[in-house]
Amino acid sequence: MKKIAYGFAAAAMLAGTQFLVPANAMMAPPVGAAATSETMQAGYHYHHHRRVCTVRTVVKRGYHGRRIVKHVRVCR
Repeated sequence: MKKIAYGFAAAAMLAGTQFLVPANAMMAPPVGAAATSETMQAGYHYHHHRRVCTVRTVVKRGYHGRRIVKHVRVCR
């Protein structure tokens, strides 16, 4: 818990100092530093459920009792 509290305090201090500097004088962070920050690594990963599709065979009777076979794709 202490580490989390210190992290929030450091983030608040850094955020407060950014508002004191004019916008044209602020330095952009390096590209590598933004990609490896802890906040970027702590994101949640959403698992997308794959659709399961099957082919069902539907048999009906047509004219004069003939069999009509249909293959119907059903996804859930």
